[in-house]
This record gives sequence, C-alpha cells and structure tokens, in this order.
Amino acid sequence: MQTRPDTTPDRATLGIGLFSALAAVILAASGAHGPLAPVETTAIRYLDTAVTFHLFHSLALMMLAFWPGGRGARLAVLAGMVGGTLLFSGSLYLETMSPWALPGLITPLGGLLLIAGWSTWLVAVLAGAKPRS
Repeated sequence: MQTRPDTTPDRATLGIGLFSALAAVILAASGAHGPLAPVETTAIRYLDTAVTFHLFHSLALMMLAFWPGGRGARLAVLAGMVGGTLLFSGSLYLETMSPWALPGLITPLGGLLLIAGWSTWLVAVLAGAKPRS
C-alpha cells in the first residue's frame, strides 16, 4: 500500500502568504485612490510593478504552505521570498507613495532575494526534499 505525503498546509506559511496578499491589496488601493496616489507615469509604473510582484509572491507563499517538502527548505524559500518582497516591492512602494526613497541598490537586492527563494525551491524539488511527516 502506497502512502501519500501529508497535504495539511503549514499554517504559519499560509498565514504569512494571506497577510502579504491582504497588504498588497491595501497598498494597491491606497496607491490607486488614496492621497498618496502617484501622478507621474514612471511612479505609476513602479507602483504597478510593486503590486504585481507583491501579489504573485503572496500567492507563491500560499502554494509553498501546501508543498510537502522539508521544513528547512520551506523556511529558506520563505525567507528569500518574504525578504525579497519586502525589499523589492517595499522600496518601490516607498519611492512612489512617500517622500522617502531608499538607496537604488535596495530594489535589486530584493530581486536577488526573490531569485534566491525561487532557486532554493527549484533545487529542493529537483533534489527530492524529504517530505514532512
């Protein structure tokens, strides 16, 4: 008899993904309709990019919660994606909806963390990360 891996979601990862998606929608609405809404074409494009990356990575975190791989691999992917989203999208949100702009290297550093998160997940899947018990 073949046993199936546990498909119960990791509640913490799922909660982080859901909270991230909620924050993305709130920030998108604030950026589109609020008093902080950008009016310059470049700023609007930056905001669209921030929201798109934020929402897609929120969905990826929700998917990660159901991945039956090991806890260590999940935490590494989670760290890359959460840190990357905070730095990448966060820096673009600050630049478009606040008087502050972070140094120009923050956004690419966030992008590198996102790449690291996806790469870690890919390697863990290809290596056959041990399913959680």
